[in-house]
Amino acid sequence: MKIHFYGTGSSEGFPALFCECEYCRTARKIGGKNIRTRSSAQIDESLLIDFSPDTYAHEVYGGLDLTKIKYLLVTHSHTDHFYAADIEGIFPPMAETSPERKLEVYGNEEIGKLLKDTLQKGYESKVDFHRTESFYPFQIEQYTVMPLRANHMQSEECHLYIISRDGRTVLYGQDSAMFPEETWEELKLWKFSCVILDCTSVDRDNYFDCHMGIQDNARIKERMIKEGMADEDTKFIATHFAHTFAPYHERLTELFRPYGIIPAYDGMEIEI
Repeated sequence: MKIHFYGTGSSEGFPALFCECEYCRTARKIGGKNIRTRSSAQIDESLLIDFSPDTYAHEVYGGLDLTKIKYLLVTHSHTDHFYAADIEGIFPPMAETSPERKLEVYGNEEIGKLLKDTLQKGYESKVDFHRTESFYPFQIEQYTVMPLRANHMQSEECHLYIISRDGRTVLYGQDSAMFPEETWEELKLWKFSCVILDCTSVDRDNYFDCHMGIQDNARIKERMIKEGMADEDTKFIATHFAHTFAPYHERLTELFRPYGIIPAYDGMEIEI
């Protein structure tokens, strides 16, 4: 299974729009792995997780080929994870596609409402929506997908996703604070090859009540190994970094090193 990270920043990106803080000014100067667009990742060739406002940039500059994306998993409705307006790009005259071409979108009830409200009547000609519910698994071709309940916001059922194929299993665990116990109960039934975690507040744990920091990530890793959900071969990866916590790649690499956690960067690709 191949995982490609297109966006590893939080809702404002890094450097943030309009921001004059020291961290953003420095990021603009040094560039490289310190530039973080809004969140998205690809599994193998045809499965995309989240559709951010930076998806066009991911296609033009990051190598994303949307003509090969058949399936879209959406974690929740915040615009940095689901920018519904750009889904219009699949319709003529914006795009010429084969008559049978459809994008299969999986998400909660709010995602379905956004699709309907944004794309209006007839959107079903190019988009199929599938409502997901926590702890009810489904199949996408050779993948088994299990939505889990995230600890993110109260107004909708936000999802984490377990994605499994051919004995390789990944947890896509953002946006969320520490997982609710009902989610842990499901996690205990799996053995993970890769765990991807929210680390919005970097070294300031509990700064938000809907995200995580390094110590939270470390606690999750410790529990997963202790209870048999992971082992020394499991890759633990942190992502979704906010500009206010100086998410320079070199700094994050040093901060995470003692915990054996890999900080993601835009363009990072791993095989599991």
